[in-house]
Amino acid sequence: MNIRKAATASLFSAVLLGGVLAAAPAAQAQTSGETGALSCYGSAKSYSKPAGNRWYPQGGPYLTSTSNCTDINIKPNTTTSIAVCWLPSSGGSYCQGSYKTAPAGQWTVVATDVKDGTHFYFDFGSTAANSGVWAA
Repeated sequence: MNIRKAATASLFSAVLLGGVLAAAPAAQAQTSGETGALSCYGSAKSYSKPAGNRWYPQGGPYLTSTSNCTDINIKPNTTTSIAVCWLPSSGGSYCQGSYKTAPAGQWTVVATDVKDGTHFYFDFGSTAANSGVWAA
């Protein structure tokens, strides 16, 4: 009986260890994916748009995308409608054709595949005060 118990315990340990080792690469891959998102959101900057205008920042200095994120993201403290307006080096500005709803307390991607060093500002579609964080 003792030999049988020892053999069963050894077999169980080997199966358990094999399962842990097989799961290790998947856990490592998930962590590296989360690290990318954390470096983008970890570089987030706060904003506070006063009531009375729709744009942040108003009149500059404007916001600039970085290599931390490939998208422009926002996490407002109150639900808002928002678009991104671009400032091309040739002058002038133009805005996205439609607003996105950014729920309070949640990250929302407002623009995708943005080149590093792109100058932009937010159009909130409302003159109400708004605050939160953004990452680009």
